[in-house]
Amino acid sequence: MNKKYFILTTILFGVFAISCVSYAAPSVKLTDPLGGQANDIPVLVGSIIKYVSGILGVLALVMFIYGGLMWMTSGGASDKIKKGRDTLVWAVLGLALIFFSYALLDFILKALQQS
Repeated sequence: MNKKYFILTTILFGVFAISCVSYAAPSVKLTDPLGGQANDIPVLVGSIIKYVSGILGVLALVMFIYGGLMWMTSGGASDKIKKGRDTLVWAVLGLALIFFSYALLDFILKALQQS
């Protein structure tokens, strides 16, 4: 396909998509995911922290699995065993840091809500 036709098609598709979205936008009703508590700063920050902590927890789990697989598939090579073990250790330390920071921030946010 010619590059000019590809660019023209992409621009036309983009204009069409934007026009469809702008036409449908007035009929779309969005709900508040915070349950109407968006004006309360500690609740908003707490929701963001829970979301980020969940992502970091998943990332730590993936690294833990990766380190275990690296160790198991090392084939007896000492450098690969060490690399897999180090990955496991750092994943566990990262998970502990995530739990500690979540507990500390939860304590601080609850103290701010009480005052």
